[in-house]
Amino acid sequence: MARHKEFDPDVALDRAMGLFWEQGYEKTSMQDLVERMGVHKRSMYDTFGDKHSLYLKALNRYAETVQRGLREDAEAEESPREALRRLFRSSIAGIGETPKGCLAVNCATEMASRDPEVAGWVERNFDEWYRVLVDLVRRGQRAGEVSPQADPGLLAGSLFNAWVGLRVQVRAGASRERLEEMVDGMLVMLHAPERPAG
Repeated sequence: MARHKEFDPDVALDRAMGLFWEQGYEKTSMQDLVERMGVHKRSMYDTFGDKHSLYLKALNRYAETVQRGLREDAEAEESPREALRRLFRSSIAGIGETPKGCLAVNCATEMASRDPEVAGWVERNFDEWYRVLVDLVRRGQRAGEVSPQADPGLLAGSLFNAWVGLRVQVRAGASRERLEEMVDGMLVMLHAPERPAG
């Protein structure tokens, strides 16, 4: 008769996600994972596979929990400009706490250039967020909160790049004041300068 698992796989995966988020892939050992997840090594392998497989599962968990919550909040916000502001500010909400930054951006800078599977996950993740921003820009134009002169795709691309930069700055330990200034600058991008007459 098969033995029942002695741990909750979802709880264990959340703990693994948190550890990878804090330390990155390379600095996280199997022993670190065993201790943080509270499972025996054999049980961890049987349930999640090797370290690399567990890492990919942790990335998916991050997308399905942390990022899904942010996306749903943005889609529910009546004001597209406010939705964008809240998305950007979510990246600096936990300044001084761990883990730092965004797990997706952290993994993009650490692993994507040398791991095709991680690179594929990052590309899909970034594409999804780009589409969220395009939708918010278009909604903002319809609501009169974003310049009608702006090309939605180009503006969303610029906002996304600035947002990634913001999250890298969070990881690097930039001051809250500096990060708040970056968010303000990103919101200024929503209003293109008027074209000169003539």
